[in-house]
Amino acid sequence: MHLYFIVGASFFTTRTVPRFTSCKIKMVGLNCALLPSVAFPQAANLLTLKLEGDQLKPFAVITLLICACAVASHAQLPLGTVSNVTQETCPPDDANIGWVAATNDGPPVTTCYTATVSCPNMPNIQMTYGVATPSVPSNGTIVFISAQGGTSLVGGNFATSVPYQLYHANFQTVQMEWASDWRDGSTGNGYFKEAACREGTALSFFNTTFYQTANNTPTAGTCAIGWSGGAAGLGYALTYYGADFLDKAMFVSGPHYGNLVDGCVPSSAPITVCPTADGVNYPMGCGTLSGSWTEAGQYEGQRARVLSSQIGNDPPCNVPTHVYTEKALAALTADSLVDQASDSNFTYPQTAVSAYLCDDDQTWGNPSETQGWEYYSQIASPSQVASGCNYANTADPQACLAINRVYGCQHAEETFTGYVCLGSSCPVCTGNPPSCTCNGVACSGSYGAQTAQIAEMEDPVNGCVAHHSVPAAPAKTLGRE
Repeated sequence: MHLYFIVGASFFTTRTVPRFTSCKIKMVGLNCALLPSVAFPQAANLLTLKLEGDQLKPFAVITLLICACAVASHAQLPLGTVSNVTQETCPPDDANIGWVAATNDGPPVTTCYTATVSCPNMPNIQMTYGVATPSVPSNGTIVFISAQGGTSLVGGNFATSVPYQLYHANFQTVQMEWASDWRDGSTGNGYFKEAACREGTALSFFNTTFYQTANNTPTAGTCAIGWSGGAAGLGYALTYYGADFLDKAMFVSGPHYGNLVDGCVPSSAPITVCPTADGVNYPMGCGTLSGSWTEAGQYEGQRARVLSSQIGNDPPCNVPTHVYTEKALAALTADSLVDQASDSNFTYPQTAVSAYLCDDDQTWGNPSETQGWEYYSQIASPSQVASGCNYANTADPQACLAINRVYGCQHAEETFTGYVCLGSSCPVCTGNPPSCTCNGVACSGSYGAQTAQIAEMEDPVNGCVAHHSVPAAPAKTLGRE
């Protein structure tokens, strides 16, 4: 009989830790994948275990084993399953400029698949996804999550598109689209929260199926970019479905649904993004040059009507004649990304987070910037995100959180028509795209927000790089056998 003591990291504070993954404890010839989930005391970081056959069980005598295995992220809510995976010819996608190609507007280089995603309290849903893998070692795997309900992929066929650019920078790209709106069909409590199981399940599947099996460079990360409603899916996946295995999560125009009480109750006060009391000290991640801005937080017009329908008009969103009772406020809170529930998690200590928010989205009754801030404001300590970044002109440049103000978007959520601060200056824009300048630079130049998004993902410090590491040394035993 051998006695071992496993040293747990600080995240071993939940009641159950999932299976260890894909490495061996060489001294006993036992594959970590065979180890069952084990219960850890709520208030302890350490546990004594006894080896009995191929089982590790709690025991009272302490010796020491350092296991060189990665531990899967703990999902607060259960993930679903992916089944019926079938390779197919990439379908045409005229709505959103198609699959990643080797040349501008050329034939796709992606390998496409269909699959079924099944989640609790949700009907099954089909997804189609395409994977483009560089011929050289990959700099990382990036999943692109499209806007609204995700029924059109993020286009990668044109040379100006984000997936195209990143594939040609030697990243493995994963484009995906749902057969129907991923947000539809929830039968439980917390409409979007429950539906986001689909996004969380897809991200987990892509991570294990592609990133973990790719021919990667030593610094390659597993990453995702979400736009608008897709940014909401990414936010729910991180918060409730254990997607903190991601090395980098980039949000564009979102996430939506951060706080639906502020988003749907007409009397809610305006919201300040990146608030400061003195004009000098800003929340972590906010730019000291771009400063704060204040907008009304409510969804308006057609956007409010669509949201009302999605949550079953219980209650309706932003209807001045409606009486918002305590029950109604509780329902709106339960549907929010920040729902104050015990299963939420806003600490991702090995994930870099960045955002690009139009500072004028409320012009179109679409408060993506204020709803997004409701989420980012939950990340207030450097320990909640990865470290080692280099974001100039922020309160804590080494903390991997960056909230980028996008100036002058020409329509709701169109960050690709807006501009961000560059270096030590922020854009002063004149004219309208494409006949405009920002600080004397043509609008298609380096001040463009989309250009900045691509450059950030490629950045060797702030970009899609590995923040999760697996010790390379073999397991060591300290103490007695």
